[in-house]
Amino acid sequence: MGKETKAKDKDNEVKNKTKSPKNKKTTKKNSNTDKAMSKLSSKSTSPKDEQPKKKRSFIKKFFVEKEEDNQTEETHAKDGKFRVDILDILIIVVVTSIISCVLTGFILNYQYKHSALNKQLNTDENISEFLNTYSEIANNYYEEVDKKGMIDAAIAGMLDYLEDNYSIYLDKDETDALSGVLDSTYEGIGITSVDNIVARVFDDSPAAEAGLKVNDEIVKVNGTAINKDNFELISDLIANNKNDTNEIVVKRNNKELTFNVERSKVTIPVTSTELIKMNGKNIGYLSLSAFSEKSFEEFQDCLLKLEQEKKIDSLIIDLRNNSGGYLNSANDIASLFIEEGKVIYSLESKGEVTTHKDETKDKRTYPIVILVNSGTASAAEILTSALKDSYNATIVGNTTYGKGKVQTTLRFDDRIMKYTSAKWLRPNGDCIDEIGINPDYQIDIEYKNNTIYDKQLDKAIEVLSK
Repeated sequence: MGKETKAKDKDNEVKNKTKSPKNKKTTKKNSNTDKAMSKLSSKSTSPKDEQPKKKRSFIKKFFVEKEEDNQTEETHAKDGKFRVDILDILIIVVVTSIISCVLTGFILNYQYKHSALNKQLNTDENISEFLNTYSEIANNYYEEVDKKGMIDAAIAGMLDYLEDNYSIYLDKDETDALSGVLDSTYEGIGITSVDNIVARVFDDSPAAEAGLKVNDEIVKVNGTAINKDNFELISDLIANNKNDTNEIVVKRNNKELTFNVERSKVTIPVTSTELIKMNGKNIGYLSLSAFSEKSFEEFQDCLLKLEQEKKIDSLIIDLRNNSGGYLNSANDIASLFIEEGKVIYSLESKGEVTTHKDETKDKRTYPIVILVNSGTASAAEILTSALKDSYNATIVGNTTYGKGKVQTTLRFDDRIMKYTSAKWLRPNGDCIDEIGINPDYQIDIEYKNNTIYDKQLDKAIEVLSK
């Protein structure tokens, strides 16, 4: 009760001082709050009567003691007043200005792009002809027209005009398939094959659960006979099956076995590793199946484990049947090995060449062998040529696919448009389009008694174990 009474007296005294700022006989208090209130009240009532005060520095004025701030805020709360000093106002003004500048930048950039596009549409006679044709058909054709279908056909027609196999307009199924590869997922059963021989069964896949094994010879898929001449039909027969269950007949140890394998979404293992010991050497083996969004991180993690845990002194990078993917993934992986400043690849577009060099401090010096075949394409060829020309890696296998062009993708709802935006060049300046990369050692895989003998891997081990 005593403390409460004192608080009320103090509050009343402040109110009295506020009402009579000129009263010289008011009892003096040691409270900083009273002094602050007297100054504020005096200024608001009669500025002329204010007595000269000792000037306080700017810093001292705003960076007051915590106790003074707390007491002043408490007093003003009781008075029903809200105190905002100049520093608070300045902060609010600055933050508001920054937000306004950012929003203005976005708006101006948006308006600039769209004004440039509108200007092009208004001045390009070809665009006008297209729009007039579209309007005439949409409005005046004697039957109802699927406008979306007509636009899709027009886009596909423009890309067909380029006569470029890599500039295409993908339908929904093709778009989903491409997105799946780049995301390391696809609809299937979870196997890869060399001809009609199972070369790999993905862990935790429908094929693994059903019991398919490496070296199984696929002889029939959903009733269609399969051999080395038509093995390309395997994926289509599985993908186009109306039922999710696929009947796969294989030959194993001269016996035919039938498996019912469910088709579902399968996660593609992007990397796999192994340690090979030969002639006292620790040879690392690292397989990369695609250049997806996660390829670089997975590749780097596997590489560090091989180096730190297995203490490898050389490396085999297996890029066989790697059809490519994201260019930046190939660039980042190459940067793990190549010395800073050396060329990874160049892009040529409309007569101009842009060279991309390694900008990282990472590098390796141990020997590397790269395994390739006719299925090694695009980004996989970029990595192969970069390590060959700028790292002096050895290439073993078969001549690569020969895709020397780079595509840009543009998504429209559930469809993707791909068009060639540049040719890419090896660090030595060569373009491998429709030519491929020739290996240092031309070696074929052997098949005997329905078994795959990986002579390419054997040669790589031989090169690194000398």
